[in-house]
Amino acid sequence: MKLSVVTGGYTHFFIRDLCDLIDYYADLGYQSLDLSLDCAYDSYFLSEDDWLMPTKRVKNKMKVRDMTFCQAHSPIGGYIHLLPEKMEGLMQRSIKVCSYLGIKSLVVHLLHVKDSTQEQFIEENVKYFSRYLPLLDEYDVDFCFENLGTAVEKDLYCFSADDLLKVIDSFPSKHIHACWDVGHGNLTRQDQYESIVKLGDHLRAVHIHDNLYPQSEPDGVFTPDMHNFPLFGNVNFDAFIQGLIDIGYKNAFSLETDTPNRRGHKDFFHNGELTLNLKPIPFRIRAMADEMLFEIGKYMLETYGLWEGK
Repeated sequence: MKLSVVTGGYTHFFIRDLCDLIDYYADLGYQSLDLSLDCAYDSYFLSEDDWLMPTKRVKNKMKVRDMTFCQAHSPIGGYIHLLPEKMEGLMQRSIKVCSYLGIKSLVVHLLHVKDSTQEQFIEENVKYFSRYLPLLDEYDVDFCFENLGTAVEKDLYCFSADDLLKVIDSFPSKHIHACWDVGHGNLTRQDQYESIVKLGDHLRAVHIHDNLYPQSEPDGVFTPDMHNFPLFGNVNFDAFIQGLIDIGYKNAFSLETDTPNRRGHKDFFHNGELTLNLKPIPFRIRAMADEMLFEIGKYMLETYGLWEGK
């Protein structure tokens, strides 16, 4: 199994050119990348009149570095319906970009449908996303709906594998599948092994990161979605990896971390001014962290005999 990392992690704030970032990750040892179409690199593909020109540049760079994209994340979150015309154009271009770059799996967040029942939630999502089905057929790209949420979000019905399967089964298309986010699964107290096995062949993408969900906390208490390094929290990665093995998962082991970063802290004001002196973490520290992240991912795969690297 190849080790992958998301291009939209914190490092992209330091390395603003995507082709330079590809070189950076290739030098670390990665052979696969998870393309973020939901960050600063949108301008590469989604804000250009000629989207093909920058996409060709990226494709050529990936070829030179002998790398592939394992999956991508769409440029839209759960509130897509607030700007339907703009978002529809972004999604259409994302599908075309994925096809050109050889990316089969495009991860998508389902819509928030406020104060809805599960049936209403599914109905609204099917109604919205069905408009893209002809384009998915034409370009041979799959939507992979992601499990989301924390215990405080009651209008989301995509916490569990069962939730995702109900949504997937509501679409008359072979191009609708799932992405399992292990950190989100931890926040909503899902059984990682059982979830992976239930999704089975519908699991076409994964997001791997960690957090510290206090198991004794009552439902309704907010815990930040930290996107920490694997093995730095209480996600059960043994259960997760064994699940991948047992279903014969074929895509990459994709890291979606955002560390070192600061999430979930209260704002501090000194003399009336917001103080964030430690917010801009120096790149030298970030670079050391990136080396460590690669070694953690490699260790996890080697331990289970799954490593496919140089």
